[in-house]
Amino acid sequence: MTQYELESRWITQEGIPGVSYRFSDFVRIQSGEYAGQTAEVISLLALEPEPMYMVVLPPNEKSVVLPQSELAATGSSGGRTLQLVIGNPF
Repeated sequence: MTQYELESRWITQEGIPGVSYRFSDFVRIQSGEYAGQTAEVISLLALEPEPMYMVVLPPNEKSVVLPQSELAATGSSGGRTLQLVIGNPF
């Protein structure tokens, strides 16, 4: 499955079974260097061996890649929506 196909399935209303977080969800990092910090989910990168996300940390928008098991829901969303562009964006 390509990254485009993965994210196309991820943003549907049905989502992907076993994937807990959606685009723009706020999560709390549970362990490691950024433990306790809140981040915003911006991408689903992989499903195996467990869902892997790219999140951004405010205020400097530092990107970090973390597995689902190291994240916890905060119950809120940034309210943004993801729009996939078909074709060459340039």
